[in-house]
Amino acid sequence: MFNQDIYESIEKEFEKNRIEEDVEEVLLDLSEALADQGIMDKEVTLKESYGRTPIEVTGICSEDEGEETVLIKTLKIGKKEFVIEDYFL
Repeated sequence: MFNQDIYESIEKEFEKNRIEEDVEEVLLDLSEALADQGIMDKEVTLKESYGRTPIEVTGICSEDEGEETVLIKTLKIGKKEFVIEDYFL
């Protein structure tokens, strides 16, 4: 689990933008979507929409001993950006 303060800030931003999904659920979904692109060891940006709110995630997928990992670097909700720098998947 990443930094609690960042988590709470993202949660508040979700509430402001009427995003009903859980923060962890969205980050996991975005991590899986990044991994599904199959681009390894390069920074990749992906845009998704939750309700009417665009969410942009930047991360790096890598494979270690046959296991995929995704480092989420930043998450942008509307115009607000959060630096996460944590692994998912």
